[in-house]
Amino acid sequence: MIVDINVQNFQQALIETSMSKTVVIYFHAQAVPECQVMAPILERLIGAENQHIDLARVNVEDPQLQSLASQLGLRALPAMVAFKDGQPVDVLEGPQDEAAISQFLQPYQPNEAELMLEQAKQMLGMDPQAAYGLLQQARALEDSAAIRLYLAEAALALNKLEETKQLLATIGMADQDSQYQHILARLELAEEAADSPELRELEQKLAADPESLLLKEELAVQLFQAGRQEEALQLLIEVLQKDLAFGEARKHFLDMLTTMGADPVASRFRRKLYSMLY
Repeated sequence: MIVDINVQNFQQALIETSMSKTVVIYFHAQAVPECQVMAPILERLIGAENQHIDLARVNVEDPQLQSLASQLGLRALPAMVAFKDGQPVDVLEGPQDEAAISQFLQPYQPNEAELMLEQAKQMLGMDPQAAYGLLQQARALEDSAAIRLYLAEAALALNKLEETKQLLATIGMADQDSQYQHILARLELAEEAADSPELRELEQKLAADPESLLLKEELAVQLFQAGRQEEALQLLIEVLQKDLAFGEARKHFLDMLTTMGADPVASRFRRKLYSMLY
Protein backbone atom coordinates (compact mmCIF):
# COMPACT_ATOMS: atom_id res chain seq x y z
CA MET A 1 0.00 0.00 0.00
CA ILE A 2 1.13 3.56 -0.74
CA VAL A 3 -0.39 6.23 1.47
CA ASP A 4 0.06 9.94 2.13
CA ILE A 5 0.37 10.63 5.85
CA ASN A 6 -1.71 13.28 7.57
CA VAL A 7 -2.68 14.02 11.15
CA GLN A 8 -5.83 11.93 10.86
CA ASN A 9 -4.26 8.68 9.60
CA PHE A 10 -0.88 8.95 11.35
CA GLN A 11 -1.68 6.50 14.18
CA GLN A 12 -3.18 3.80 11.97
CA ALA A 13 -0.97 4.06 8.89
CA LEU A 14 2.34 4.30 10.77
CA ILE A 15 2.13 2.98 14.31
CA GLU A 16 -0.54 0.27 13.99
CA THR A 17 0.51 -0.96 10.55
CA SER A 18 4.17 -1.23 11.61
CA MET A 19 3.17 -3.87 14.17
CA SER A 20 2.45 -6.37 11.38
CA LYS A 21 4.65 -5.21 8.49
CA THR A 22 7.44 -2.78 7.69
CA VAL A 23 6.44 0.80 6.88
CA VAL A 24 8.95 2.83 4.90
CA ILE A 25 8.36 6.52 5.59
CA TYR A 26 9.42 8.78 2.73
CA PHE A 27 10.06 12.37 3.78
CA HIS A 28 9.90 14.79 0.86
CA ALA A 29 9.26 18.41 -0.07
CA GLN A 30 8.17 20.04 -3.31
CA ALA A 31 10.97 22.58 -2.96
CA VAL A 32 13.66 19.85 -3.13
CA PRO A 33 14.05 18.66 -6.77
CA GLU A 34 15.78 15.42 -5.77
CA CYS A 35 12.59 14.34 -4.00
CA GLN A 36 10.72 14.37 -7.29
CA VAL A 37 13.35 12.10 -8.84
CA MET A 38 13.43 9.56 -6.00
CA ALA A 39 9.67 9.31 -5.43
CA PRO A 40 8.73 7.34 -8.57
CA ILE A 41 11.69 4.96 -8.10
CA LEU A 42 10.66 4.21 -4.52
CA GLU A 43 7.01 3.79 -5.48
CA ARG A 44 7.92 1.36 -8.26
CA LEU A 45 10.27 -0.72 -6.10
CA ILE A 46 7.74 -1.09 -3.29
CA GLY A 47 4.56 -1.18 -5.35
CA ALA A 48 0.96 -0.61 -4.33
CA GLU A 49 0.25 -4.35 -3.81
CA ASN A 50 3.27 -5.20 -1.64
CA GLN A 51 2.21 -7.54 1.19
CA HIS A 52 5.36 -6.92 3.24
CA ILE A 53 6.11 -3.19 2.99
CA ASP A 54 3.90 -0.09 3.02
CA LEU A 55 5.16 3.22 1.66
CA ALA A 56 4.05 6.17 3.77
CA ARG A 57 4.79 9.57 2.19
CA VAL A 58 5.30 12.54 4.50
CA ASN A 59 5.35 16.04 3.05
CA VAL A 60 7.51 18.05 5.46
CA GLU A 61 6.12 21.29 4.03
CA ASP A 62 2.98 20.49 6.03
CA PRO A 63 3.52 22.32 9.37
CA GLN A 64 1.61 19.61 11.24
CA LEU A 65 4.07 16.94 10.06
CA GLN A 66 7.36 18.80 10.43
CA SER A 67 7.72 17.65 14.02
CA LEU A 68 7.89 14.01 12.87
CA ALA A 69 11.06 14.66 10.88
CA SER A 70 12.52 16.54 13.86
CA GLN A 71 11.73 13.71 16.27
CA LEU A 72 13.62 11.31 14.04
CA GLY A 73 16.59 13.65 13.83
CA LEU A 74 16.53 13.95 10.06
CA ARG A 75 19.00 16.43 8.58
CA ALA A 76 18.56 16.03 4.81
CA LEU A 77 15.87 15.45 2.19
CA PRO A 78 14.75 13.23 0.67
CA ALA A 79 14.90 10.70 3.51
CA MET A 80 13.67 7.15 4.07
CA VAL A 81 12.98 5.65 7.48
CA ALA A 82 12.14 1.96 7.94
CA PHE A 83 9.56 1.68 10.72
CA LYS A 84 8.88 -1.63 12.48
CA ASP A 85 6.93 -2.42 15.66
CA GLY A 86 6.35 1.28 16.26
CA GLN A 87 10.06 2.13 16.14
CA PRO A 88 12.53 3.37 13.49
CA VAL A 89 14.98 0.60 12.56
CA ASP A 90 16.94 2.17 9.69
CA VAL A 91 17.44 5.58 8.08
CA LEU A 92 18.81 6.69 4.70
CA GLU A 93 19.10 10.42 4.03
CA GLY A 94 19.86 12.48 0.97
CA PRO A 95 19.47 11.73 -2.77
CA GLN A 96 19.91 8.05 -3.66
CA ASP A 97 20.06 6.07 -6.89
CA GLU A 98 17.97 2.96 -7.56
CA ALA A 99 20.69 0.57 -6.41
CA ALA A 100 20.99 2.29 -3.04
CA ILE A 101 17.21 2.34 -2.57
CA SER A 102 16.97 -1.37 -3.43
CA GLN A 103 19.71 -2.17 -0.93
CA PHE A 104 17.88 -0.21 1.76
CA LEU A 105 14.64 -2.11 1.08
CA GLN A 106 16.19 -5.57 0.71
CA PRO A 107 16.14 -6.62 4.42
CA TYR A 108 12.39 -5.97 4.56
CA GLN A 109 11.47 -7.80 1.35
CA PRO A 110 10.69 -11.53 1.47
CA ASN A 111 13.42 -13.88 0.26
CA GLU A 112 12.79 -16.70 -2.22
CA ALA A 113 12.00 -19.24 0.49
CA GLU A 114 9.45 -16.91 2.09
CA LEU A 115 7.79 -16.31 -1.28
CA MET A 116 7.53 -20.07 -1.84
CA LEU A 117 6.05 -20.48 1.64
CA GLU A 118 3.39 -17.84 0.94
CA GLN A 119 2.52 -19.49 -2.36
CA ALA A 120 2.34 -22.93 -0.74
CA LYS A 121 0.00 -21.64 1.98
CA GLN A 122 -2.46 -20.53 -0.69
CA MET A 123 -2.25 -23.86 -2.53
CA LEU A 124 -2.42 -26.17 0.49
CA GLY A 125 -6.19 -26.54 0.62
CA MET A 126 -6.62 -26.98 -3.14
CA ASP A 127 -3.51 -28.91 -4.22
CA PRO A 128 -1.55 -30.36 -1.29
CA GLN A 129 0.80 -32.26 -3.62
CA ALA A 130 1.90 -29.05 -5.36
CA ALA A 131 2.16 -27.26 -2.00
CA TYR A 132 4.27 -30.14 -0.67
CA GLY A 133 6.69 -29.81 -3.60
CA LEU A 134 7.01 -26.06 -3.12
CA LEU A 135 7.62 -26.44 0.59
CA GLN A 136 10.37 -28.98 -0.04
CA GLN A 137 12.07 -26.45 -2.31
CA ALA A 138 11.61 -23.71 0.28
CA ARG A 139 13.11 -25.91 2.99
CA ALA A 140 16.17 -26.56 0.82
CA LEU A 141 16.71 -22.78 0.73
CA GLU A 142 15.82 -22.03 4.35
CA ASP A 143 15.19 -24.73 6.96
CA SER A 144 12.94 -22.69 9.25
CA ALA A 145 10.37 -23.93 11.77
CA ALA A 146 7.58 -22.17 9.86
CA ILE A 147 8.43 -23.99 6.63
CA ARG A 148 8.73 -27.34 8.44
CA LEU A 149 5.33 -26.85 10.09
CA TYR A 150 3.59 -26.20 6.79
CA LEU A 151 5.50 -29.09 5.22
CA ALA A 152 4.17 -31.31 8.02
CA GLU A 153 0.65 -30.08 7.28
CA ALA A 154 1.07 -30.86 3.57
CA ALA A 155 2.56 -34.28 4.36
CA LEU A 156 -0.41 -35.06 6.60
CA ALA A 157 -2.84 -34.02 3.86
CA LEU A 158 -1.06 -36.54 1.60
CA ASN A 159 -1.32 -39.25 4.28
CA LYS A 160 2.46 -39.28 4.83
CA LEU A 161 2.07 -40.05 8.51
CA GLU A 162 5.64 -41.10 9.29
CA GLU A 163 7.08 -38.02 7.60
CA THR A 164 4.58 -35.81 9.42
CA LYS A 165 5.72 -37.30 12.73
CA GLN A 166 9.40 -36.79 11.84
CA LEU A 167 8.82 -33.17 10.87
CA LEU A 168 6.89 -32.38 14.04
CA ALA A 169 9.75 -33.87 16.08
CA THR A 170 12.04 -31.14 14.69
CA ILE A 171 9.86 -28.31 16.03
CA GLY A 172 11.25 -26.81 19.24
CA MET A 173 9.12 -25.85 22.24
CA ALA A 174 9.22 -22.15 21.32
CA ASP A 175 7.52 -22.88 17.97
CA GLN A 176 4.91 -25.37 19.19
CA ASP A 177 2.02 -22.99 18.61
CA SER A 178 -1.66 -23.62 17.87
CA GLN A 179 -0.82 -24.76 14.31
CA TYR A 180 1.59 -27.36 15.70
CA GLN A 181 -1.00 -28.61 18.22
CA HIS A 182 -3.65 -28.83 15.50
CA ILE A 183 -1.39 -30.90 13.20
CA LEU A 184 -0.36 -33.13 16.11
CA ALA A 185 -3.99 -33.82 17.04
CA ARG A 186 -4.88 -34.64 13.42
CA LEU A 187 -1.84 -36.93 13.17
CA GLU A 188 -2.89 -38.87 16.28
CA LEU A 189 -6.38 -39.36 14.85
CA ALA A 190 -4.95 -40.50 11.51
CA GLU A 191 -2.63 -42.98 13.24
CA GLU A 192 -5.52 -44.42 15.24
CA ALA A 193 -7.58 -44.81 12.07
CA ALA A 194 -4.64 -46.42 10.27
CA ASP A 195 -4.16 -49.10 12.93
CA SER A 196 -7.06 -51.20 11.66
CA PRO A 197 -7.85 -54.79 12.72
CA GLU A 198 -7.38 -55.91 9.10
CA LEU A 199 -3.89 -54.46 9.00
CA ARG A 200 -2.92 -56.02 12.33
CA GLU A 201 -4.25 -59.40 11.16
CA LEU A 202 -2.12 -59.25 8.00
CA GLU A 203 0.95 -58.32 10.05
CA GLN A 204 0.36 -61.34 12.29
CA LYS A 205 -0.06 -63.65 9.31
CA LEU A 206 3.16 -62.38 7.74
CA ALA A 207 5.01 -62.80 11.02
CA ALA A 208 3.89 -66.44 11.00
CA ASP A 209 4.85 -66.89 7.32
CA PRO A 210 7.60 -64.31 6.57
CA GLU A 211 8.45 -65.75 3.14
CA SER A 212 4.93 -65.36 1.70
CA LEU A 213 5.09 -62.99 -1.28
CA LEU A 214 1.30 -62.81 -1.45
CA LEU A 215 1.02 -61.66 2.17
CA LYS A 216 3.76 -59.08 1.62
CA GLU A 217 1.92 -57.71 -1.41
CA GLU A 218 -1.43 -57.54 0.42
CA LEU A 219 0.12 -55.95 3.50
CA ALA A 220 2.01 -53.40 1.38
CA VAL A 221 -1.25 -52.18 -0.14
CA GLN A 222 -2.83 -51.84 3.31
CA LEU A 223 0.21 -50.05 4.73
CA PHE A 224 0.28 -47.55 1.88
CA GLN A 225 -3.38 -46.72 2.38
CA ALA A 226 -2.63 -46.22 6.08
CA GLY A 227 0.06 -43.66 5.30
CA ARG A 228 3.01 -45.94 5.96
CA GLN A 229 4.52 -45.49 2.50
CA GLU A 230 8.11 -46.44 3.21
CA GLU A 231 7.13 -49.72 4.88
CA ALA A 232 4.84 -50.52 1.95
CA LEU A 233 7.55 -49.87 -0.64
CA GLN A 234 10.06 -51.93 1.32
CA LEU A 235 7.74 -54.93 1.33
CA LEU A 236 7.10 -54.64 -2.40
CA ILE A 237 10.78 -54.29 -3.24
CA GLU A 238 11.36 -57.51 -1.30
CA VAL A 239 8.69 -59.19 -3.40
CA LEU A 240 10.18 -57.88 -6.66
CA GLN A 241 13.67 -58.95 -5.64
CA LYS A 242 12.33 -62.49 -5.40
CA ASP A 243 10.07 -62.34 -8.47
CA LEU A 244 9.72 -59.31 -10.75
CA ALA A 245 6.56 -60.72 -12.28
CA PHE A 246 4.79 -61.71 -9.07
CA GLY A 247 1.09 -60.83 -9.03
CA GLU A 248 0.35 -57.11 -9.12
CA ALA A 249 3.42 -56.21 -7.07
CA ARG A 250 5.19 -54.25 -9.81
CA LYS A 251 2.03 -52.33 -10.74
CA HIS A 252 1.31 -51.48 -7.10
CA PHE A 253 4.92 -50.37 -6.66
CA LEU A 254 4.84 -48.06 -9.70
CA ASP A 255 1.41 -46.67 -8.73
CA MET A 256 2.73 -45.82 -5.27
CA LEU A 257 5.79 -44.06 -6.71
CA THR A 258 3.57 -42.04 -9.04
CA THR A 259 1.31 -41.02 -6.16
CA MET A 260 4.28 -39.90 -4.06
CA GLY A 261 5.69 -37.68 -6.82
CA ALA A 262 9.07 -36.12 -5.98
CA ASP A 263 9.14 -37.48 -2.44
CA PRO A 264 12.75 -38.40 -1.50
CA VAL A 265 11.58 -41.80 -0.25
CA ALA A 266 9.97 -42.48 -3.63
CA SER A 267 13.15 -41.40 -5.42
CA ARG A 268 15.21 -43.82 -3.34
CA PHE A 269 12.93 -46.78 -4.08
CA ARG A 270 12.69 -45.78 -7.74
CA ARG A 271 16.48 -46.11 -7.99
CA LYS A 272 16.27 -49.55 -6.36
CA LEU A 273 13.79 -50.71 -8.99
CA TYR A 274 15.92 -49.30 -11.83
CA SER A 275 18.99 -51.10 -10.50
CA MET A 276 17.02 -54.36 -10.61
CA LEU A 277 15.72 -53.76 -14.12
CA TYR A 278 18.87 -52.45 -15.72
